[in-house]
Amino acid sequence: MKYRILLFLFFLPLNLLGESQVELIAAKVFEENNETRAEGDVSLRGDGKFIRADNLIYCRDTGEAELFGNVYFAQPGGDLMLADYLKLVNLDRRKGFVDHFFTMSNETPLWLSGNEAIVDGNITTIRSGAISGCEPASPAWSFRFSSAVHDQEEQWIDLYNPVFYAGRVPVFYSPYFGYHTDGKRHTGFLFPRWGTSNKEGTLFETPFYLAPMNEWDLEIWDQRRLRRGRGVGGHFRWVDSPYSFGRVNFGEFTEKQSYIDEYQVDKKYKNGGDLWYERWRVFTNKNSHSQEGLIADFQKYNDMGYIDLHSLDSRKLNYSEQTLVTNKADYFYKNDNIYLGVYARYFEDYKNPELNDEIVQILPESHGHLFTRSLLLDNLLFSADARSKNYTRKVGDEAIDYTISAPIYYHFSALGDYLNFDVGLENEYYEIDYSEFNNTKARKGVEKMQTFAAGVSTLVARPFGNNFHVAGLSATFKDNIYHSYEGVFDRNFTQRDGKIINGKSALFRVTQFLYDKKGSEIFAHRVSQPLSLEDNATWLELENEFTLRLFNQSLSNRTLYSHEYDGVTANTATLSGNILGANYSVTNIREFDYVAKERQTSRNYLNSSLDFEIFNGRIRGEYERDLLLGADRRHYAGFTYERGCYKTELSFERQYTPYISNGRVTSVSDDIVYLRLFFTPLGEVAQQLYRGEKKPAGD
Repeated sequence: MKYRILLFLFFLPLNLLGESQVELIAAKVFEENNETRAEGDVSLRGDGKFIRADNLIYCRDTGEAELFGNVYFAQPGGDLMLADYLKLVNLDRRKGFVDHFFTMSNETPLWLSGNEAIVDGNITTIRSGAISGCEPASPAWSFRFSSAVHDQEEQWIDLYNPVFYAGRVPVFYSPYFGYHTDGKRHTGFLFPRWGTSNKEGTLFETPFYLAPMNEWDLEIWDQRRLRRGRGVGGHFRWVDSPYSFGRVNFGEFTEKQSYIDEYQVDKKYKNGGDLWYERWRVFTNKNSHSQEGLIADFQKYNDMGYIDLHSLDSRKLNYSEQTLVTNKADYFYKNDNIYLGVYARYFEDYKNPELNDEIVQILPESHGHLFTRSLLLDNLLFSADARSKNYTRKVGDEAIDYTISAPIYYHFSALGDYLNFDVGLENEYYEIDYSEFNNTKARKGVEKMQTFAAGVSTLVARPFGNNFHVAGLSATFKDNIYHSYEGVFDRNFTQRDGKIINGKSALFRVTQFLYDKKGSEIFAHRVSQPLSLEDNATWLELENEFTLRLFNQSLSNRTLYSHEYDGVTANTATLSGNILGANYSVTNIREFDYVAKERQTSRNYLNSSLDFEIFNGRIRGEYERDLLLGADRRHYAGFTYERGCYKTELSFERQYTPYISNGRVTSVSDDIVYLRLFFTPLGEVAQQLYRGEKKPAGD
């Protein structure tokens, strides 16, 4: 937990009566021997501080001062203390006594009250008090204690016999509770996490937090699954500049032999780790107008089951049923003229690890792009793009390829800008070279292409009642002036021959938009239809996309249609919006394959969510289902309630995570009940009840 409290130094008023100049105002002031007495609405001002009381007695010989009745002490910045009685015993030793007091700081809503407090140097002892971050008149939560000791030098407070109250109802009791009072992160044990599983037994995790510096922290935990085994793990975070941050997760788990025998688990020891690092200023400074970024994302496991065993804290996990992990490192630089990038991809298959040596890795890919600019004439536009990929692997052929493209277009308009014309040449060179990696035989593939392109388009905007309609039509014709395609093109490295339409082709587009009088979009529609003009003209796959927004509701659909098979190949539909204050979203993703011209569903997936306000809180539900396999993938229901001084989150989640048994991917069903209480500004207590059940994937 991390929290803050500011206890006032009850001896501070003495400074007003010491060396500094003090203004004393009262109805009556008496001087008798070595005593100064003031009566009737006494006030003292000095050094920006203010004290008020009904009566004051100050002894110059002993340095003691007593303030009686309705004592009010305010410091610059708004910090204040109220008390019935304040006695200041010794200036040098900083001793004092206060009776029936209330104190709070302007820097935090946390307040403290007590029957009495004794100040002795850096130690303040409080008897019978309360502490809270809510409104003092009727706090939603508070701790009430029999005594407390605050060490101002160590910035630590001990509460003895504290009772936590929700409103006026006592919730739980502890013989002791202690924490730091400076608002900084500190090393110590965090609240333990526990759960239960029908096959793994009682689950228990003890986290320890280490924060010696502001630039980094480390959380480590010891995890016990009584029927399954034991593990350790950690979560390391750091900030090495104002423009970067990183995190590392790591851990190991040891399976019990009895669990291995019963459930045919492949490996006794599971370990792994992942790293994420992001930096958005590498070589440039904060005054630079250019953009750049570095992202690194690496994962390494000796078994996919490590993902499920890493921690009981679901917020630290990335649940996924993917068995092919992509490690990446990307850097880019961009300004108004150029874009430069270097990317690396390294793939690992956890379902079939024996094939990893044959997987083609991209280490690295380099990319350079020159943004469109005028060339000699204002309407003569030129751009350039260059890429290179280095394909490598441990077993099998390797290669390196190069792609250079440089389109040149001339743009002009006619009929008062109603018609726009573009005429240009698209120049492209592609080469893939295997010879550097094959000592027995030189192999290379080279493709050269120069394409003539001509396009015509129009865009018309007109009022439509109280709305505004924009419609656009375009047609583009392309023909290869020159095209050579020779050598070897290994499909392990490139899908080159499947991407380019050789010969004559045309592309037709229709777009239209409807806006209301406020400029908000009501309707958007796009249709794209390519046509191959070689031999017999062939319509290629049509793409149709639309979005309709009415009465806070939105319906969108994207469909791909194959003329060859006379059927839809993919369809994504989303319905979302707000009804009676409830936000909702439903998405269905369907993909189809055609075998012997018979359509077969290859994917049918449903995502849905619902979010609405109730009892001054919010309820959110999520549901995911694989409709093709008839299997639920995720259930979630959560309630969040937030008030000024606290936030409560209660949720239930069931999700499915993969693991490998006998070389076969199965899944674990995780049921998690998660409770999070955040007390402003003390910090949070988070806990989850966990129940896991293994089952074959798709069941």
